Amino acid sequence: MATRLYSTYQQFIHHLKSKHTSKSRVILFTGYDYFLQKQDLKWLLSQYKEVVLIPRHVDETYLIQESIAPLFDEYEDVHLVANPEYDERYRIIYEFAASNNKTIKITTVYDFCEKYLKKVYIPESYAEYNPKLSQLRSKNRFQNICKNVIDLSVSSLLLAISSPLWLVSRIKIAQESPGPIFYRQSRVGLNQKEFYCIKFRSMRLDAEATGAQFSSKKDKRVFRYGAFMRATRIDELPQLLSVFRGEISLVGPRPERRIFTDSFEELIPHYSTRHLIKPGITGYAQVMYPYGVGAKDARHKLMYDLYYVKNWTVGLEIKIIWKTVVTVLDYRGY
Repeated sequence: MATRLYSTYQQFIHHLKSKHTSKSRVILFTGYDYFLQKQDLKWLLSQYKEVVLIPRHVDETYLIQESIAPLFDEYEDVHLVANPEYDERYRIIYEFAASNNKTIKITTVYDFCEKYLKKVYIPESYAEYNPKLSQLRSKNRFQNICKNVIDLSVSSLLLAISSPLWLVSRIKIAQESPGPIFYRQSRVGLNQKEFYCIKFRSMRLDAEATGAQFSSKKDKRVFRYGAFMRATRIDELPQLLSVFRGEISLVGPRPERRIFTDSFEELIPHYSTRHLIKPGITGYAQVMYPYGVGAKDARHKLMYDLYYVKNWTVGLEIKIIWKTVVTVLDYRGY
């Protein structure tokens, strides 16, 4: 993949170009590209010869003369992804194409994300509108029945299969980090109600001596067997008991602590919408997005969580469970 960089005052436009594709299509994104991650760009470069990302602050003359005009000269197939009701550069590019008899395909960013990237577009602020978000609803009665059947049947099977691991984990935790075997922590669940999340303890007893903090992928507070449990998700097994109590589901948004959800609700539009359904031991965001912490990663995960809320089917549920099994067997954890 080759990279070309254009500048005006500051970095202006970033082209990602594949040398190994015969496709003659280009796709343009207006606006900040925060909703695209590496796997999205990899897929886009398998479909288009170039992916063009246009930052927000753009000089109109430079935009047309130095970037848009050359692209229309080079490509017959131009695809523009934008939010027409919010982003003025959509109008600039569209009017240039119309006045020069150029053909251009236009897709709204929220339609593109949901149809092609399988995520729900989360605007940077409430000032930007995404009509897809108004379509989010709790599951209907039939969907809840189907999900409950899956939860109880699969959880019962997992509990039976994993029973030897409970004994092994109890012994190993006691050997490497004497103290409580289980770790209980308050998390936010359905309709913002709190419940106690129970896991096998994977960290030292003084892990949060300095206050609440996110865990990291190579967290030094984790003892050796604890790291193994986190990578294979063995530490999550006690949460199966919470499934039977009706506090969580097998699949759903990852439950977070109140201190973090309060912070994210201030920083990320529509973050609280993830509480329309029960949280889960595993979830669509966990299998689609790499391990990460902080508001940036929380926004990415929210896009996947809300896609799951909006597009739930039995097929999607089974797909997530299967991806989780693959993740565990591949020793990648999350």
